[in-house]
Amino acid sequence: MPDYPKRQQALLETIEGDAYLALNYEHSDPVSLRYLTGFTGEGAFVLTEKEAILLTDSRYTEQAKGETSGLSIEEDRAWRTKATAEAIGKRDLNRVVFPSARVSFSWVEEMRALDRFPLVPAKDPVAALRRTKTPEELDALRRAAAIADEAFAALLPALKVGMTEAEAALRLEVLIRETDAEGIAFSVNASAGSNTALNHYNPSLDPKPLAEGDLLLFDFGACYAGYRSDITRTVSVGEPSERAKEIYDIVLRANLAAIDAVRSGKTGPEVDAIARNLITEAGYGESFGHGLGHGIGLEVHEPPGLSPLSKDTLETGMVATIEPGIYLPGFGGVRIEDDVIVGTAGCDVITAFPKDELIEVG
Repeated sequence: MPDYPKRQQALLETIEGDAYLALNYEHSDPVSLRYLTGFTGEGAFVLTEKEAILLTDSRYTEQAKGETSGLSIEEDRAWRTKATAEAIGKRDLNRVVFPSARVSFSWVEEMRALDRFPLVPAKDPVAALRRTKTPEELDALRRAAAIADEAFAALLPALKVGMTEAEAALRLEVLIRETDAEGIAFSVNASAGSNTALNHYNPSLDPKPLAEGDLLLFDFGACYAGYRSDITRTVSVGEPSERAKEIYDIVLRANLAAIDAVRSGKTGPEVDAIARNLITEAGYGESFGHGLGHGIGLEVHEPPGLSPLSKDTLETGMVATIEPGIYLPGFGGVRIEDDVIVGTAGCDVITAFPKDELIEVG
């Protein structure tokens, strides 16, 4: 079990206030409450040097008791604002820090209208704590990656010409859910033909049947113990065209070169440039429009960022994606994405599904 008191103390040492207030209302911030307490429901969490208080309602009281320990659990239907403000007021707390990136402006206005204590905004202190992972977290991430790898391997023999993108995405989702995963990490993207040039395609909106010669791209992941994998593999329905093989080879070389460059001390822009320069030199620089990668953990997208705009420096224990791509409107695209754990002298690639050649399916 994670050391929640240690996480709570680390948070208190980073804030400038008497207390920290996190709120999960209609999925506004489930990761902070889960990271700090283990609780996966809705509620408000107030942390001080003396006490950790969880305010929730009758829908979640028993769940909170089962998922947490060492908390003062208070049940009140008005926990979103009034009850939380009263709980803070009773404890004579003067400066209450809240994560401005995780709450709505209307909530801040409602709380300040109660006029009981000053709310002090800080962008997202818990996200900063989550940047580097503990061995326990790394184990969960490895398992999430392994589940996704195994599910994809089981899917490939079932892919056939005429199957729609939506059917392929659903089959992969079912294969992930049949394991010990909590579920999928995010909605599965399965795109075929020219749709593979669309970075965030939704296969359910207008499902295209798989056709001979199509590129077929899957972007998917599993969620295990709250931690998420994020993998992309591109295959070919039947024999690929020469152009498809050329693009795949360039993206693969960019993927491998960037992975080889990952290590503690490298900056996000430095690693991004390794892949981007290789793709640019091959004549496709304008067709790689997104950043090379992002951190993963309790969220699919979290620090560090690997892009030309990133301000992050990699540290041992961080986990990130490496996902170069080339996208050609009207033709299609290729992306190859792996998850890596940053080390002092390199990185550990935790996604293992083969990528050395453009696999034929169907």
